[in-house]
Amino acid sequence: MVRTEFRPETDFTTLLNAHLRMQAGCYVAGVEPAPAGGCYVWSALPEPGFNLAIGTRDLGWMAAMARRHGRRPARLALDDEAPADPDAEPACLARYPTRWMVRGSDASEAAPPEGIDLTVETAPAPGDAFLSVCGDLYAEPAFNAVAQAVFVPLLAAARAVPGVETRHLTLSEAGVPVACASLYRAGPLAGLYNVGTRASRQGRGLGAQATRAALRCAAETGAGTVFLQCVGEGPVERLYRRLGFTVAASPVLEVFDES
Repeated sequence: MVRTEFRPETDFTTLLNAHLRMQAGCYVAGVEPAPAGGCYVWSALPEPGFNLAIGTRDLGWMAAMARRHGRRPARLALDDEAPADPDAEPACLARYPTRWMVRGSDASEAAPPEGIDLTVETAPAPGDAFLSVCGDLYAEPAFNAVAQAVFVPLLAAARAVPGVETRHLTLSEAGVPVACASLYRAGPLAGLYNVGTRASRQGRGLGAQATRAALRCAAETGAGTVFLQCVGEGPVERLYRRLGFTVAASPVLEVFDES
C-alpha cells in the first residue's frame, strides 16, 4: 500500500479541482469555464450550493449560466474576493459562510464501539442500507420526502470516474442502518461526503464515528489528506474541529435575485 503524507498547506484551487473530479460521476453534472477565469459548476441537485460560479466577478455571465441551467444565480466568493456590490445586478439576496477543511488520515482512529457494525462498499453508488439513512435524516417528513425524491436517486445513479476510488460506509445497530459517510480518493487526497445520521438516532455521536471510520479508510487507501466542505460558524464546523480538521479556506456562498 502506498503511504502519503498529510499536506496542511493544500490550497483552495487544489481542493476545488479534486472535488470537481471526485464528484464528476454524481453531484457535478458539468463545468463551464468563465471568459476571464473561473468557472460555473452545475448539478442535477437544485440547491444554489451545487450550482454556482467560482473564481469570477462577472455577475452577468454568472446569471446567464444560471438561467441556462434553470438555477438561481449563486457565486462562491473566495477568501480574497470582495463581496458583491449591493448596487450591482443581479442583486445579492443572502451570504452564507462556508468552510473547506482538511486533516490527515489516520489508521489508528478508534473503531465503532461494540454493538455498532461497519459495512464498506466500493461500488460507485451506495446500496440500499446507505441510501435508507440518506432518506431519513430529518425529523420533518416533508424534508425527507424531498431527499428521497431528489438526493437519494442521484446517489443511487452515481457512476465511476477514472482515477477515483469510492468507499461508502454504513454504520448499523441491531441490523438497522443508522449513520453513513462517503470517501472519494484521487491520488493523495480523499474527499469526505454524505456524512449523516438517521433522525431518530441523532445526538449519540454516530456522525463522529462514521467520520473516524472514513479517516481510517482514507489511510488504508493511501490518501494522506482528507478534505470536506461544510456550513461555517455552526455546530457542523465545531464537530469537525473537534475531530481535528482545520480550515483551509472560508469562501462565502452568495445567492442572487433571479430577476
